Amino acid sequence: MHIRDLLQTSTESLRRNTSRSLLTILGIVIGIAAVILMLSLGQGAQGYVLGQVADLGSDLIFVEAGSGDTEGGPPSPFVEQTITLDDAEALERLGPFSFVSSTLITSSSVSYAENSSFTQVSGVDEHQLNIFPADLVSGRFIDADDVRSHSRVAVLGYDIAKELFGDQDPLGESIKIKNLATRVIGVLEPQGSRFFTNLEEQIYIPVTTAQRELLGVDYVNYISARAMIDVESAKEDARAILRDSHRIDNSEQDLAKDDFLVSSQSDAVEVIGAVGFALTLLLASIAAISLLVGGIGIMNIMLVSVTERTREIGLRKAIGATEKEVLQQFLLEAVMLTLVGGILGIIIGTGGSVLASLVISQFVDGWNLVIPPQAIVLSVVVSSAVGVIFGYYPAKRAARLDPIEALRYE
Repeated sequence: MHIRDLLQTSTESLRRNTSRSLLTILGIVIGIAAVILMLSLGQGAQGYVLGQVADLGSDLIFVEAGSGDTEGGPPSPFVEQTITLDDAEALERLGPFSFVSSTLITSSSVSYAENSSFTQVSGVDEHQLNIFPADLVSGRFIDADDVRSHSRVAVLGYDIAKELFGDQDPLGESIKIKNLATRVIGVLEPQGSRFFTNLEEQIYIPVTTAQRELLGVDYVNYISARAMIDVESAKEDARAILRDSHRIDNSEQDLAKDDFLVSSQSDAVEVIGAVGFALTLLLASIAAISLLVGGIGIMNIMLVSVTERTREIGLRKAIGATEKEVLQQFLLEAVMLTLVGGILGIIIGTGGSVLASLVISQFVDGWNLVIPPQAIVLSVVVSSAVGVIFGYYPAKRAARLDPIEALRYE
């Protein structure tokens, strides 16, 4: 039997049971669509974060609380907060850094007259804009005197200023952050988002004010610094300064003994890459389960098909069809089912990726659509393999039927 005849026969057989065929490939469709959509979102998120990291600059380092050993797994959510303003002062005074800035982050209610909102409040110092550049629409930013005197002043993000004041000029007006009356001294221009945080909804106050008036703490969440020398050398210098500041005896420079973590852009890229790889493995595992279920469905329906068409198989073998030709027909039917499922899955997954990207880009600046071509190629290959693997046993069973017994089957 020629391949054209095989295709025609297999196609006619599947068309006779269109509804059953579509239901059979549903598992394949869902599996392929899910893996394309999830890989698209995962790589889109990875690309977005990598872009954000790159925008920070390769000369930037961060200091935060926690073990300096990054090999020990994810950080504990109950890390003791050990980073203080004294650490920032030591780094600025002794380290090879052009700017050092401290940040303390919290979320709080904020209100003005009848308008109120709940947003992120960042306690920062006068070097914040040297680390993360931004322009002002009006007014000024927090300065050193504000930090030293624990001033109750605030700089508003563009959107939160509009939300609280509308078209009114907010400069000089008093807003309440929790119960803290704070005078507005500036409004920032639109900045978009950074690491999924909407910067236009943020409020900035002096870090000392945030410590004493809002949170009642003496630590900061992290310190940012711009290095004037090679970043890796700057990191080592920062570690030495902080060990001295924290009175840590660590002459062997064992990072696990540190109660702080010093990281840079390259470290962040490495972590993001590791997370992306882990996410890919997770998605591949989920897809494998979906495709396994779909493959079992294919095998089941092909076995049912063999039973229903026993007399047809007997008749074909009686008039000269060989075992090989019967095997090829049923195997081809299984492969065609999975290929159709794979194509439908690719269409649905790609469409879902485009739609998801359009929605996300409305809320996250800099989000780009990513449809990994390897996911589409893999989908075709895997769906074909599923058809061959799970279709072989039913096809073999059909090919081995005795024609006499098959013709007697009722």
